[in-house]
Formats: sequence, C-alpha cells, structure tokens
Amino acid sequence: MNNPHIVIFDGVCNFCNGAVHFIIQRDPEGTFAFTPMQSELAQELTQRFNVPDVGMDTLVLIKDGECYILDLAQ
Repeated sequence: MNNPHIVIFDGVCNFCNGAVHFIIQRDPEGTFAFTPMQSELAQELTQRFNVPDVGMDTLVLIKDGECYILDLAQ
C-alpha cells in the first residue's frame, strides 16, 4: 500500500494494544499501519505533524497527510 493510514499508539498500554488488535481484525485489506509511540518512526511523525506530547491515553491517526488525535482520557 502506498499511503497507509498510520496509527501511533502507546506500546506498553494494554488498552491501546487491544485497540490495535481490534482494528487489525477488522482491516483485511491492511489499510492501517501501526507504530508504537516509543518508536523512532512515531517520534519523527509526531515532530513532522507538530503533535504535542502524546500521553499514554492518546491514539494518533495520520491519514491522507492530516493528523488526528484521540485523547482517551477525556
């Protein structure tokens, strides 16, 4: 896939890992790619999109050149 939708998640959060597995099970075409926020790729992407400090309760979606932030704590 040339332009996957990238989900950045907390790699140590059980809830976030469950959300990733939930998405994978419902994404047979592999539309979504995943990277833990602890990875170099996630750090590069959050800097590129000027994402503020991402907490453990946050999922970030990068889709079609746009960045969406879901704060699960709110």
